[in-house]
This record gives sequence, C-alpha cells and structure tokens, in this order.
Amino acid sequence: MSAEDFTKAASRLCTACGMCCDGTMFQIVKLQPGDNPAELGRLGLKIRSRDGEFHMEQPCAALKELSCTVYAMRPTRCRLFHCQQLRRVESGEAAEHEALAVIVAAREWVGRVRDLIVQNGLREDGQALLDRFERVMSTPVDATLEPELAVAREALDQAMRKLRLVINREFRPPPLAK
Repeated sequence: MSAEDFTKAASRLCTACGMCCDGTMFQIVKLQPGDNPAELGRLGLKIRSRDGEFHMEQPCAALKELSCTVYAMRPTRCRLFHCQQLRRVESGEAAEHEALAVIVAAREWVGRVRDLIVQNGLREDGQALLDRFERVMSTPVDATLEPELAVAREALDQAMRKLRLVINREFRPPPLAK
C-alpha cells in the first residue's frame, strides 16, 4: 500500500472510530516536549497539570462527529498514535474493510457499555468511559433490596470486561519489548 493510499484509508478508519479521542481508550493524553499547553488550551482542549506535567483530559474537546477540529495543531502523542487496526492495514496484515468491521463491532460494545452505565443511574457527563464505569461500580448495591440494579450492574461489569479485552487486543499498541 502506498503512503498516500494508507493516509486515505487511515483517515476513513479514524473518522469511523474515534475511540482514542472519545474517552473510550484513554482517560488522559500526556503532553510532550514541544507541545504548547497554553496554545492547546486556547484551542479548547482540557489541559491540566499534575506534578508539573501537563496532560489533556479525555474525551477530547476537539472531537466533533468523530473528526478532529484541531487536527493540524493536535498534540504530539495524537500525531504519533496508530492503533493496532491502522498498523495492520499499513503492514498489509489486514484490508481496510476488515479493520472497519473490527471498528464497527468495537463501537457496538462501546454503545452497550454506555447504555448500561445510564441504566445503572449515571448519565453522560463528559468523563472518560473508564471513569464513568468506575463511578458506577464504586457505588454499593444490595442485591436483596435492589435485585434489578444488581442484575444491571453485573451486565455492565461483563460488558466492560469484554470491551476492555477488545480494546487491548484489537486497538492498543502492544507493550514495548524490554
């Protein structure tokens, strides 16, 4: 695949996915040397500092309808990130339509988890998916007093386990060899 063909395929796949930006895969994005926190903040990104290091909170405020509104000025980590699906297409290990099928299936799991979070009493609040999941799961439920909620909680836990497995296997880059 030529570099130009890959760039076009990557654009189509990324705008069908968005999970690296919408709070599904990551809670924060650490800024790198050369990233300008003040400028990124002026672009509307949620920039925070912890222990002298800057990061951008997820979901990304620049993500609109699965497209980046600050693409040309996005942080370094955003520029360099290639999920496993992009890597597989680039290497020829997978065709674009195969990667798209994986993305569509994963997005369906994301939708299930989001729906189950709402069924468990937490409305969408602009936090990363894992943060929302952990908030729901940290609230105790008495199965004898609230059996329906206990069932919904178990369904959420199982759906999140499945989603994490899919994200780790199909999207996150493998750990660096030591």
